[in-house]
Amino acid sequence: MSHVLLSLAQLAVAILLSVIAVFLAFYLFQWFTRDLDEWKALRDGNAGVGIVLGAILISVAIVLRPALSLDTSTWDVGAALFPKALLAEAVQLAVGLIVALATVAFALSVFAWLTRGIDEVAELKKGNLAVAGLLAGVVIGVGLMVSQAMAQLMSAVSSLLF
Repeated sequence: MSHVLLSLAQLAVAILLSVIAVFLAFYLFQWFTRDLDEWKALRDGNAGVGIVLGAILISVAIVLRPALSLDTSTWDVGAALFPKALLAEAVQLAVGLIVALATVAFALSVFAWLTRGIDEVAELKKGNLAVAGLLAGVVIGVGLMVSQAMAQLMSAVSSLLF
């Protein structure tokens, strides 16, 4: 029964921190797009903006997924360890969120620097789906590549806490 309660508490923590991750990922997109009114673009049906924003959210989720894996099956989990287990999950998610956002920001910055001949933000304003698809691929690809390293980092964080 204690494992069920711990799992439910972990679910609540994961939901709360996931909502924060989505909120911060949206602000990361706003940082990248500087002069673009994202909400207006979305209301106006700018699919390019929607594609890139969706890709950023997916990438953050891919990178954060290993941070949600706190294996408590080998622990002697009693009521006394609930706070410690929840703290471990919160720390893993916080570290994961920082790494995920930094990774996406870095990938977008480097890609924009490497493709100086294209003003990605101006193209997104115009609704250029080719540029949006390319940016989405960059962001999701980086997220997939970083997720394995994130799993190893989470294992190290977890071993420090327990």
